[in-house]
Amino acid sequence: MRKSITIVVLFSLLSLVASIANAKPVPNLTNVQITYVGADNTSWIPISQISTTTLYGQKFYIAVQFMGYPNPQRIFFYQNGSLIPVDQVKEAFGREGIGNPYTGWVYQFAIPISYGNGTITVQADGIKSGTYYSTIYSVKSVYQP
Repeated sequence: MRKSITIVVLFSLLSLVASIANAKPVPNLTNVQITYVGADNTSWIPISQISTTTLYGQKFYIAVQFMGYPNPQRIFFYQNGSLIPVDQVKEAFGREGIGNPYTGWVYQFAIPISYGNGTITVQADGIKSGTYYSTIYSVKSVYQP
C-alpha cells in the first residue's frame, strides 16, 4: 500500500514539474487597436461607423484589443491630445481572451461621455517594453440621461 501511494505521489510531482517546465513566458504587447465604441443609449458600433453615428448616454464605452499583454498600470486615454484623468476611466465589463492559449485581450472601458468627442487615443505600454497607440477620429457624443 505504501509503495503504491509513494508511486502516485512521485507521479504527481513529476507531472507538476513537467507542466511548469513547459509553461511559456507571457507574450509582450505588440499591437493596440480600438475596435468598437458605444454609449449607454447607443449599442456598440465598429470604428468604421464613427463618422456617421452620434452616441447618446452618460458613459462612453471603448473596446480595445491588445495583442500580447499590456501593463495594466500603463494604459492611458487622450481626448483631443489631452490626458483623460485616470480616475475617470473604468473597466466596464470583464476582459475577453483572444486565442487558445491567450495571446491577447479585449478590454472594455467606460469614460464619462463628456470625453467622447473629437479624437480619442489609447496609449499602452507592454509588460516588458514598448509603447503602442491607437487613435479614432470624428467621435460625436451627446449627454442623455
